[in-house]
Amino acid sequence: MNLEWDVIASKLAWRGRFPVVIDRLRAREDGREMDYTYLKLSGGAVTVLGLDDDNRAICVRQYRHPTGQVMLELPAGHVDRNESPAACAHREFEEETGLCIGDLQDLGSFLPVPALSGFRMHMFIGRNLSQGQAALDESEILEVVRIPIHELRQRILDDQYDHAGMINTVLIAWQRGLLSE
Repeated sequence: MNLEWDVIASKLAWRGRFPVVIDRLRAREDGREMDYTYLKLSGGAVTVLGLDDDNRAICVRQYRHPTGQVMLELPAGHVDRNESPAACAHREFEEETGLCIGDLQDLGSFLPVPALSGFRMHMFIGRNLSQGQAALDESEILEVVRIPIHELRQRILDDQYDHAGMINTVLIAWQRGLLSE
């Protein structure tokens, strides 16, 4: 059975913060056609689990309009054109927290919502933090909070948080033995 579909036409339906594309698809298996709408995001994003010398995770709280909630998250942001995910992790962490990462380790990446976008989230863990300079985007109002990593991990396991980037990053770091109690 051939499960792939071919794009036979594509159009930009809306251009904004996140461009929306509609592709006309044809199934290789039986020739049926359908329209598929998705977000055309480029470059991907990063999420960074920064740990201070007291083994506390550096997190941010900010309002997320689609959920109507203030959410606890790890510092994160979009990878700029011609920027590596690692360079983005350093930049976004400092911009959002005012702290610089001395040692950065790549934890891999994942597709948060593959039915909606091919957007890839790159995960990192950072240590040996030093003072830097915060530089929030015009659309950002956030609060930096420090949470002992064992408490953050337990809250994730107790289903207290919804942010996939934070959940995946913390649990992968824990599974790989990178987090101490």
